[in-house]
Parts: sequence; structure tokens; C-alpha cells
Amino acid sequence: MTYRVTQRVILSVLLLGLFACTKPPTDPIRIASSPWPGYEPLYLARDLGYFENTHVRLFELPSSDITMESFRNHSTDVATLTLDETLELLHDNTRLRILMVLDISNGGDAVMVRPDIKNLSDIKGKRISIVNIPLGLYMLSRLLDKAGVRREDVTVFPMSESKQENFYKTGKADVVITFEPVKTKLLDAGAHVIFDSSMIPNEIFDLLLVHESVYLERREELCNIAGAWFRTLKYMEGNRDDAAAKITQRLGVNISEYDNILNGIILATPQINKTMLGSPHPGLLEPAQRLAKIMLDEHQISSLVDARGAIDSSFSSCYR
Repeated sequence: MTYRVTQRVILSVLLLGLFACTKPPTDPIRIASSPWPGYEPLYLARDLGYFENTHVRLFELPSSDITMESFRNHSTDVATLTLDETLELLHDNTRLRILMVLDISNGGDAVMVRPDIKNLSDIKGKRISIVNIPLGLYMLSRLLDKAGVRREDVTVFPMSESKQENFYKTGKADVVITFEPVKTKLLDAGAHVIFDSSMIPNEIFDLLLVHESVYLERREELCNIAGAWFRTLKYMEGNRDDAAAKITQRLGVNISEYDNILNGIILATPQINKTMLGSPHPGLLEPAQRLAKIMLDEHQISSLVDARGAIDSSFSSCYR
């Protein structure tokens, strides 16, 4: 064997050893969400480059029920879902952890009605469109309770939120239980708010969920995602015009509508998250227990669900 051939053999062996020792690129953490203003800081964080230390891929799906199903069947690692959807997943034995509270609804979830409907009691005998997720039935239950109207006195049409605007505009619904940005679109179409989540404070939460297996294997990356969220909230405070320009373009609304939308939600700061998830007695448990009772009464679940096992207070070290 010549000297040059020997060199090639040695080089080949070294290269094979190098490739054998090199780990393949880490798969991205797949985050799925649906259109909702409270989720916008995730997209803004991506656009600002705040995920630079974490391999993240964001997927915006058409509706929250599709997001929920993608999480349920493990097509995604992380998902933005509501507290009621979380309880339904836990009831179905999905092993998950609640990473963060993203926002608290403060008017963003609303009951929109035609101009001739003036009082809550006027919904009796009316056609009601609700979003086809547990939140839709929850808001319907709270609405009927406040209005003193029985379920059998209304006609209910469950559907994806993406279909609600057209359903209302074509005269097929008198009442629409929905959330932003559909709420703003219905306001533009002449509907008005008769009941919303500001009248039932601290009952509707949007959360960031992760499969337990991913939580156990990739905690540091998940902590980086939490850090990017809080960093983005600070950016939104200090650079309001730029943040508003980016978010309004994504949502397809103007600045005035954007301001109204933000008034309907409370974006969750590190302190809110520490209170809700990071204390020895997590503040999220009481509203979760109350919501689970309503879901049981509405036959959305067959037994009460305890969310305590989905909360790891030690993750609060990432809330900064």
C-alpha cells in the first residue's frame, strides 16, 4: 500500500469516526396555536429572533379544536389551549404539564347579539352559534345562568370559530358566543356585546401545555421559551408602536381595534405565573376545580379532574 493510499484510509477512518460521534440536529420543539390575540407574543418573539437559543417551529392552525386534536395525537409537542381544553385532555388521560399561563380573558371572550336584542333574557327562543370546544359550552352555561334561560329554550349550533362570522352575516344566528378576532369582526358587522368574560373574572385562562415526555427531556429549552415570552412582553411595553404594527398586520386589524382587543385580555407576567403556578398552593387550582364542576354538570367530562398533577411549581424558576 502506497503512502498516499495509507493517508486516504486513515482520513476515511477519522471522518467515519467523526460522523459517528456527531449527534444529529435536534428536532425542533413544535408549538401549535390558533388565532387569538393572547398568543401573539409567541409569533412576535419568533419575528424578533428571541428563540435564537432554542430550535422552535410555530404552527398556526385554523381553530382551537384542531390545535387540541394535534396535541392529543402528538402531532405537536407544545400547544396553546384554554383551561377547559386542558381539563378535557387530563380527563382523557393525556400526560401533560402546564408550562405557563399566557393570558386571562377580561372581555376577549364574548356573547355577540343582533342589534334588536337588548337584554340577556331576550336570548330566549334565539339561535346561538358557539365555538365547538369546551369553552363554547362553558360560556353558554354561564350565559344561560345569568339570563335565567333554560337550555331547551334556545337552539345551539356548535362550529369552528372560523365559520362564525359568515354564519352570523347570512342570518343563521341571532347570538354568537365567540372570541377575538371574530368578536371585532362581528362588531364591524353590527353586532354588540351583551355578556363577556369581564363579567366572570378569573374564569377563562389560556395556557401553554407540553407533553410530559417532552417536559422531562427538554426542560432547559422549554425554560428558554418561557424566557422569550416574558422578554417579548417587555418589548411590547417599551416598543409599543413597532409591536402593534407587527401584531395588527398578522391579525388583520387596525390600531384602534388592536387597542380594544388588548383591553379584553391580561397578558400573563412572571408574577401572574408565579401566583397561578409557582406557589405551594397554585392559584390556578381553584378556578380549575370550579370549571371542572361545570364541565361535569354539562356532561363534557364523566368525572371530576384534578389539575394538580399537571403543575410543577419548580418550573417557576423560569418565570423571570
